[in-house]
Amino acid sequence: MDFVITRSYQGTTVRLALHGELDLATAGEVRDAVTALLARSAPERIVLDLTCVSFIDSTGIGSLVACHQAAGVSGSRLELENISSFTRRQLWATGLLGLFGFPADDTTPSDLPVGR
Repeated sequence: MDFVITRSYQGTTVRLALHGELDLATAGEVRDAVTALLARSAPERIVLDLTCVSFIDSTGIGSLVACHQAAGVSGSRLELENISSFTRRQLWATGLLGLFGFPADDTTPSDLPVGR
């Protein structure tokens, strides 16, 4: 299955819709796409839409963290939208849910709402 990144623009926001598995084989593509955006224009917001991400591993999570940090250094804000319950559990288990603006409390992953 191919990994696809679809880009769209809405004012000062760039939305990247990710399609496929975000893992060792594809994490670099996400990092490269965000880095290229930041190098060209440093948009106010970059939204990663994870609706169609079917799987994420530790490398994929690391890529999201790297993108978040790069956006912050460039004066942009990176947000995640439409994360699946699986991705939410992975971020919760690693203690990174709060980094992406989701509640970082003692709520169990099954109690967390799916949408943002």
